[in-house]
Amino acid sequence: MHAADKLSRERLPDRNKVVNGIAPSQRSEGGLRLGFKRRGPLTVLDNLFQSGCLRARILRAEPGHPTEAVLLNTAGGLTGGDRLSLTISWEPGTHAVVTNQACEKLYRAAAGEARIETTLDVKEGATAEWLPQEAILFDRASVWRDLQVRLSGGAVFTGLEAVVLGRAAMGETVQSTRFKDRWRIWRGDRLVYADAFGLNGDIASLLAQAPVTQGHIAFANLLHVGPAGEMALEQVRALLPTCGCVAGASAWNGLLTIRFVADSSARLRSALVRVLDTLRVTPLPRVWQI
Repeated sequence: MHAADKLSRERLPDRNKVVNGIAPSQRSEGGLRLGFKRRGPLTVLDNLFQSGCLRARILRAEPGHPTEAVLLNTAGGLTGGDRLSLTISWEPGTHAVVTNQACEKLYRAAAGEARIETTLDVKEGATAEWLPQEAILFDRASVWRDLQVRLSGGAVFTGLEAVVLGRAAMGETVQSTRFKDRWRIWRGDRLVYADAFGLNGDIASLLAQAPVTQGHIAFANLLHVGPAGEMALEQVRALLPTCGCVAGASAWNGLLTIRFVADSSARLRSALVRVLDTLRVTPLPRVWQI
């Protein structure tokens, strides 16, 4: 089937048509299906379908480095009513890193919410790394994100989601927002990890609470599923006090989870780089090093 045929069959409902004589604001929609396969010792592109504002670029792998895929949102950011849907698969024995070109901007929503749905499928013996750069949440944004990961036996997964509230360098503050973020990870048919985070309403009073972020404006969740997870726990815990932010790590049943809160995006990025360098044996994606 040609890409144009696929696009016509899978086009999302038209939310841009005129209703009762009123033309709604233009909305962004993007769909992406990306697959990796093994060719000899290399991980190469297996399939790629992209529509709307979503694009992917596969970088030439350097010796000793995993294959890198860089995602692009040509709309430049998301606001209420925008929709992104991503499905990415790693075939047996592959190793690939997926990241994005730059920090995703989640803008103020006049109506509705931006929705980002991501499904990752990691087959037997594959190593999948989901390492997007930080998402910047603007004042009065409304965002719903959902990450679903399915791991076969022997698969290894490293996943990261980081959020920064506003651009402090521009003097911006986030006073009110609606943000929902959900993770679900299965090993085979068994749910092994579930996490949900939400912010709604007066952000300053919410963040001031110790169980939330202790007043900090940048936060992240880093998860590693694989045999090295529990073994790396003590090494990671020894590193965290030197990272310049509030952080904690836990490990159980082959999972290692690390949470960070920081007073700036720069401190958060620095902490993430140091911990990822400890967990990984190859350099971070090239777009992280710009």
